[in-house]
Amino acid sequence: MVLGPLDKRAIRTRCQACSKRRIKCEGGSPCVYCMKKKIACVPPAPAKSTGVVFVKTPDSYLPTSSKPQKGIARQSLVISKAIQRPQASSFMAYFFNVFIIRNDFSGGSLDMDAIVANFQSSPSLYHAAVAVGALDASKKALSPAGERRSATVAALSSYKTSLVAFQQEIQDRDIKKNEAALWTTLFLGLFELMYDVTGSGWVKHILYGTSRMLQLRGPEAHLTGRGRSFFLTVRIFEISRSLAFGEPTFLTEKPWVELMDKMWLEDASDWHPKEKMYDLMLQIQALGERVWDVVKEDTEVPSHMMDETIMNLATEGVAIRQSINNWYTTFLQSSFAPEEDQWSLLAIIYYHAISIFLTGLFDYRRQFDNIPYPTLTESIMQAHVCSIISHTQLALSTTNLAGALFVFALRVAGARAVKEDDRAAILQMLAEISTRSFVVAEAFKMDLENLWWG
Repeated sequence: MVLGPLDKRAIRTRCQACSKRRIKCEGGSPCVYCMKKKIACVPPAPAKSTGVVFVKTPDSYLPTSSKPQKGIARQSLVISKAIQRPQASSFMAYFFNVFIIRNDFSGGSLDMDAIVANFQSSPSLYHAAVAVGALDASKKALSPAGERRSATVAALSSYKTSLVAFQQEIQDRDIKKNEAALWTTLFLGLFELMYDVTGSGWVKHILYGTSRMLQLRGPEAHLTGRGRSFFLTVRIFEISRSLAFGEPTFLTEKPWVELMDKMWLEDASDWHPKEKMYDLMLQIQALGERVWDVVKEDTEVPSHMMDETIMNLATEGVAIRQSINNWYTTFLQSSFAPEEDQWSLLAIIYYHAISIFLTGLFDYRRQFDNIPYPTLTESIMQAHVCSIISHTQLALSTTNLAGALFVFALRVAGARAVKEDDRAAILQMLAEISTRSFVVAEAFKMDLENLWWG
């Protein structure tokens, strides 16, 4: 049975310009947007065939809308003999047909061709994808208990197999040229987000796996081609890890900051306002590190320089606040609409989250009590909280964005929420994210409950 992103059902009806912008394509050909921008209205390009399809997928693992209808032809799996196991094929199909579709974390930059092509040479990547598919299938509440247990066992077995194979692969192959290893660490990290409530396993895979390999390869390896698509996919995970756990990230280093400028100069066809928002998130993270270096008990800042250093940090915070406000003003004037574009919706959620987060770098620290810093009035603070809640509710109910993308923003909103209704809504959404796929949300839920009620 042909499944998921490799099938022929997902036919794009938008022109290429509207597809890249992820907006509605209206008015026929040429469409309204292309006429407004005075550009050629080019119909969607035909999808490239990967030559890979999946078979023997139990209907019980597929959502009702995905089950085959009468008259739909079935095709055979074309994949190496070494991995032709019915159960593994079923969960691999689930990974592509259900998990990836319901958990969009790439914004269209997920390189399916690269992933599938690397299955042949990388058992670790194949089994990592199977593990994620099986674990997600095990969470399907309507499946019989026996099937869920079987899927869980398959997930853990595939995860272990992937880890063992991965260790061998990184010894046998040049890590700088091993693209499959990048995807393997990303999928193993996703598995941890879905399985480990504490989040420590995810941090381990991102920090010591994906991020380390990106650094070994260097910025230039990710300027174009498949390196570029992978970097754009994984960037938000590294940013989220850094902000959520208060840890440094290599993305704030000059060569990696410059990479983004070079990347968009090279090809800005898929640029989206969320990319600038990610840049602002990194600026805030870097500022937060410097603030902590000053306010911690064992600071190395000389006492005679403390006042000047504190003032400079506050001034930088005010400048970043202005950049955040400028982003929002520009966004409102753009053609990107949160109601029609899920990534614009996510960007708006992050806008409200970092507006709060930036203030938190200062108003929790007594050193900044008597100097100007990027503060927010209580009414504006609560307005940001309400906006995070309402926009995240909208995203969870109307988009396929991966729930893990909202956890940071909900934690930030929770830290400032004062109304019981707002707190209840935040806990409900974290619980929903956990139930859907990503149990790591439970750690943030428990953290907030401890913050509110001790």
